[in-house]
Amino acid sequence: MYFSPLPSVQSTLSNASFALRFDMDSFEQQDFETHGLSFPAKLDKAVPKRRAEYLAGRICAQHALSMVGVNDFQVHAGQDRAPIWPKNVLGAITHSKGLAMAVVIGASAHKGIGLDIEHFMSDKREHDLQKHLLCDQEQAQFKLLSHVFSHPLTLVFSAKESIFKALYPSVNAFFGFEAAALIEFNDTQLRFEITKSLSDLVPKGTQVTVHYQQFENWLLTECYV
Repeated sequence: MYFSPLPSVQSTLSNASFALRFDMDSFEQQDFETHGLSFPAKLDKAVPKRRAEYLAGRICAQHALSMVGVNDFQVHAGQDRAPIWPKNVLGAITHSKGLAMAVVIGASAHKGIGLDIEHFMSDKREHDLQKHLLCDQEQAQFKLLSHVFSHPLTLVFSAKESIFKALYPSVNAFFGFEAAALIEFNDTQLRFEITKSLSDLVPKGTQVTVHYQQFENWLLTECYV
């Protein structure tokens, strides 16, 4: 599988991040062996696109881990599909339409980190998905955001995906988009409030700041808790 690094795409939360652009159509099964990665049995029935995305994400993870001195470690997935990172390391992986990225940080100061890349949705898709992604509590802020950002729902969706990844280790359960509400924003950050108790570690009222950046027709969001 052909891929090329994207050094211009960098995390704002960690010095250890790696992004790449990959060609899904050039994927071959032997690419796992070529990159020194074992093929997970749970992907036996997966389509080539899913296998290529998994491989690209793990290549990014290997590069990001090497930046913090962790080598020869494969980031496998647990039964819940969440990546399993080395001890004392927190990380996140994302991929979307031929782009992949991974970021890692030390676990001592944080409980989780979230990362998400999204390609801009069409205007129609943004309109159609609003009722599924937004809660009543954030409608006013979302309206303000729509006046200053061209694809506001893509941004909020991506931010909530990052929040889910960051909070998952503290919740250990899936939760819906209504669990986080946008309460304020600026040119580089969005702030959300958790609308219901998700666990003892994540009570109702918990606030999470999501950092965002735009490149080409893509959005990158990230946060840690």
